Amino acid sequence: MSLKKNVISNFILTSSTILFPLITFPYVTRVLSSNGLGSIFFIDAFSQYFIILSSLGIPFYGVREIAKHKHDVKRNSDLVVELVILQFFLALTCCCIFFALHFFIPKLGSQISLIQIACLSILSNSFLIEWYYQGIENFSYITKRSLIIKSLSVIAILVLVKQQDDYILYFLILSLLVFSNSFLNFYNFYKHFYKGWPEKLNLSIHLKPLLVLFSINVSISVYTVLDTVILGFFTTPVAVSFYNVPLKLVKMFWLLIAGIGTVLIPRMSVLHANKNNEAIKDLMAKSINVIFLIALPFSFFCVVFPTEILTIISGKKYLPAINVLRILSLIPLIIGLCNVFGTQYLLPIGQERKILHATILGLVVSLTANFILIPIYSFTGAAISCLLAELTVCIYIYIWARKNIAITFDYKLLSLIVLSLLPSFLLTLGLKNYLSSLSMMTLSIFVYIISFILFQLLLFRNKFVEEIVSNILKFKK
Repeated sequence: MSLKKNVISNFILTSSTILFPLITFPYVTRVLSSNGLGSIFFIDAFSQYFIILSSLGIPFYGVREIAKHKHDVKRNSDLVVELVILQFFLALTCCCIFFALHFFIPKLGSQISLIQIACLSILSNSFLIEWYYQGIENFSYITKRSLIIKSLSVIAILVLVKQQDDYILYFLILSLLVFSNSFLNFYNFYKHFYKGWPEKLNLSIHLKPLLVLFSINVSISVYTVLDTVILGFFTTPVAVSFYNVPLKLVKMFWLLIAGIGTVLIPRMSVLHANKNNEAIKDLMAKSINVIFLIALPFSFFCVVFPTEILTIISGKKYLPAINVLRILSLIPLIIGLCNVFGTQYLLPIGQERKILHATILGLVVSLTANFILIPIYSFTGAAISCLLAELTVCIYIYIWARKNIAITFDYKLLSLIVLSLLPSFLLTLGLKNYLSSLSMMTLSIFVYIISFILFQLLLFRNKFVEEIVSNILKFKK
């Protein structure tokens, strides 16, 4: 499958990561209590931490290794078996630790039902093997399967989750979503790609490169997951929900950006093996442009209209989290750029240690900031800590990536986006006392789109934007 078709397939997939939560999340935030939803966020933070631990860096390592030997079917079949065995036993160990913790940590003691459900997700992730399909660049299969399972989960949530106390049922549906994806992925692999049990299991050969990626994942998990855990220990489930509701909204967009970059990892590995630096620079430049196009307008509207966005997404009971949304709205831009410099470039060329150093630095910044700011500013302090950690990691990775390859920014595209946002900002200042907040936000978005089109046609004629439009028209045909 061509790179353009892969990008389109993965864009549809990652867009569904935004669309489906936009259907279910406003519903559950209104139906479930803040306390119940906060309990889910707290336990889910632990489960995500254990998923990262048990993954051992396999998702990134698997994509890279599969892409290197994409046409060696037997070798890749053996690799999948070996990596699944490694991850399953690690996941089993993590589940045992999770169960043991609830005897010693009072805040976990009352959440045994949620812990049991979380363990289903941890074990299921061992068989997800999404990295295999990414490595062979079979993004169309991933997209079709994911859309079907997500659609069924949306229906299940809307039909079954009806009362404030249904938060356990809601968490079970989310875990069954992971289980279903894992079952279908592994069944499809077994039916079409499995070439028999390896003649000899070579688990140890993977350990050295995986340990570096494992260290990266552990560091990342501390400053991306444990902020919720630390907040849960210092405050209440309600405060946890005030932090995680805007965080979930922001995550929808950074997953969209990260998903686009995932497509490029196997292609970058091949280009690096062929020493085609010009093609690598071109792909990186296009990735950066996509990030600017998506992340900058998102950050702008979150900063200007946080009240309206939170009211639409989660209802007025989460309005205390206005400043959290404003702070976190910069995260998709920072993480998107960090993915280009790190995940899309340094990782495929074998520079994992630079990413490790960056994440350790981010870990230090995150822990220090969280323990200082959360006791004083509660959930707002957690948001500031998250922003500081991500910014630190991005700057460090950018510095090292730039030492290996020239990184260019399309300042013409940046000017186009900023100038297109300016009329919306001026309109907001002039009419905010005359229109309702929702009408004002809708009009501002419309004005931005029109301004962008007019500036593109009359002033800038940006080649990247024209290329996107051309590809969309070809895809429709």
